[in-house]
Amino acid sequence: MTIKPAGRTLAEFQPLKPAEQKLLDACKNGKPALISAERPEAANDENTVRAAFLRFLALGGDEYAPVHEKGVQLSCAWIKDVLDMEATSVPSGLYIHNCLFDIVPVFRGTKIASTLNLGGCQLPGFFGDGLTCEGDVFLNEGFTATGEVLLLGAQIGGDLNCGGAIFHYTEDDALSADRAVIKGSVFLNKGCSTTGTVRLLGIQIGGSLECSGAKFDSKDSKNNFALLADRAVIKGSVFLNQSCAALGAVQLLGAQIGGNLVCEGAKFDGKEGYALSVDGAVIRGDVVLDQGCAALGTVRLLGAQIGGDLVCEGATFDGKEDYALSADGMTVKGTFFFRDLPSPVNGVSLADSHVGCLADDKLGWGDRLVLYGFTYDCITGDAPTDATTRLAWLNKQNMAHAGLNGDGAEFRPQPWKQLAKVLREMGHAEDARQVSIEFEHRLRKANLIGQPPKHWGKMRSRLYRQVCRTGHLLFRILTGYGYRPLRLLVWMLGVWLFCAWLYWCAALNGVFAPSNPLIFQNPEYAVCRPDYIALAPLIKATRAIQPTIQGAGNWYLCEKLREEYSGFSPLAYSLDVLLPLVDLQQETSWSPLIPTPKETWYKELFIFDTPKHWVRLVLWLEILFGWVSSLLLVAVVSGLTKRREE
Repeated sequence: MTIKPAGRTLAEFQPLKPAEQKLLDACKNGKPALISAERPEAANDENTVRAAFLRFLALGGDEYAPVHEKGVQLSCAWIKDVLDMEATSVPSGLYIHNCLFDIVPVFRGTKIASTLNLGGCQLPGFFGDGLTCEGDVFLNEGFTATGEVLLLGAQIGGDLNCGGAIFHYTEDDALSADRAVIKGSVFLNKGCSTTGTVRLLGIQIGGSLECSGAKFDSKDSKNNFALLADRAVIKGSVFLNQSCAALGAVQLLGAQIGGNLVCEGAKFDGKEGYALSVDGAVIRGDVVLDQGCAALGTVRLLGAQIGGDLVCEGATFDGKEDYALSADGMTVKGTFFFRDLPSPVNGVSLADSHVGCLADDKLGWGDRLVLYGFTYDCITGDAPTDATTRLAWLNKQNMAHAGLNGDGAEFRPQPWKQLAKVLREMGHAEDARQVSIEFEHRLRKANLIGQPPKHWGKMRSRLYRQVCRTGHLLFRILTGYGYRPLRLLVWMLGVWLFCAWLYWCAALNGVFAPSNPLIFQNPEYAVCRPDYIALAPLIKATRAIQPTIQGAGNWYLCEKLREEYSGFSPLAYSLDVLLPLVDLQQETSWSPLIPTPKETWYKELFIFDTPKHWVRLVLWLEILFGWVSSLLLVAVVSGLTKRREE
């Protein structure tokens, strides 16, 4: 006779209770044992099944209590005492439905050859650490746990189905499945409700994590997490949609999601912390926060890698004095949709993040925008590309970052260059130029023009800064910082014509004369000299020339000057002065007559009491302008002033 361990023979349980006898008969025939019409609320002789007897049958019974291959199937019973299945092997499935456990059942290290179904059961907790189940595990259809449900390190060959379940444990975690390996999907949907944290740290899910319509509430738990799934590996998608609500943080730090993260219509309330945190997660599909999705608290995507799109359409973000959307270092291979929002979002940080394309509108962006290091390949959809709207977008940044506070220490130039680069590559050349020009304005406003080395003295630094700012201002006026090269030609045309007119007026008044001294000394041209009028009586007396010569006393109008000598042309002379590398034989042949220098240097430099002094000053200024404009023109033509980011 084989000696069996305690609790493994039918004789040990005699006499059987009515419910136990009914269960024994059903197990022989492979049929469900329905003990009562519904889950009992109190124990009596008609509905009570001893946990030890249930264990006896679950392990296969004995020769006097054979169990069908379909296993134990029990419904609507009161299970008395501890159902201790620790370290056992159940040869078939275990179906315990709509039953009430008065003590926490223990399934630590249990191996179940098929399915474990506790659907509709009410129990004060469940200890299933290290549970191995070849089939599905059902904790659904009104399953209610008033204590902690532990599935740490469990291995489930099918799904973990908690649809419609109620997990209520305010002292600690309501459901813990850290490091569990589930080949199928995890269902926390169909109105599944939890009070206390749902912990899925390091869980491996072969399918999806389905939490559509779930209610996660951590308000009475010792921590602030509603759903904690750091380092989870989920081959399918994560669904937090269909009015899924979380009171407390939802956190998936470093999670790997093979599909999408869908939060359509979800409601996240982070209480005093973050609403949704997906920092460092790798999501191969899309992240969808739209169709009325609302977050009270920061939505964090720091360092997240998104293989599809990031969709934030129709969502509401409220960071409660903190950032509403914090996505520093994020990478989105697809498009970042940030549009059709009910109200502007204050506090969006996209520092050092990259998205494939940006699809937004001008109404979604609020204040406290961080764009430093944010890169994007294009602006797509109906997103505005005009410079006015885009510049207003850049001005949503922190005042210091946008260069609006006059202190350049915190000015961030990258967002301006990035925007200009993208607009130019998209073919919006004029808008790109406007952005680039405004960037130069902002550099000036932020006092970043002419920053001297720190070791320079105060006076030297001030002089250097003033020279640089003056040059920068001239660069703006003449060429629009290099982005308006035709403006320089207009300036040159205007200076040329104005100076030509001035030289013409001066020539009519006898200011200009030939530069060749042989002309001055030739008595044949004495009538052309300005002092001819004073010498006219003497010349007339000697009858050297006739006083009726046209233009007498004016070299420009004098007909006596031979045609072989280059005649004075105000237009040509002005052009010759303006273009230093061009020789029209005007500047070398003609020059203004200048009175004898003053006796003191300051009178010579600052006192202009004759038209001849003013003409000389204009001549000098035109020469300087000609050199500066010519150098700028060469620089513009050769591309040295093009501000392109490759």
